[in-house]
Amino acid sequence: MSEVPRGKPKSGRFWRTPGTKSSSKIALRSLKTSWSKRQSEREEKKILKLYQQQLKDAKQKAKEEKKQRIEEHKARREENKKKAEIVQKITNSKKLKRLSKKQFKMIEKR
Repeated sequence: MSEVPRGKPKSGRFWRTPGTKSSSKIALRSLKTSWSKRQSEREEKKILKLYQQQLKDAKQKAKEEKKQRIEEHKARREENKKKAEIVQKITNSKKLKRLSKKQFKMIEKR
């Protein structure tokens, strides 16, 4: 069936496609699905949700382990740093007054 060429539409909107009459539209089948199909879809969805939860839990666990490892590493590094420090005890308090500002800032009290 060859299409008859259309003339210029009255509205001037030539890009619009002509509509179809409602009487010529095909009626759709009912959108209801069978009970067994709904049950199977529900089961699939349940399995998928469970799998997603497992993945999320595994990711969270890995993240927690990594965080814990980093904390342990940081604590160990700090401990080693304190062990390696050279400490000099200041018994004469007059010595503190003689220090320059820069030297005084470097002193740590423990």
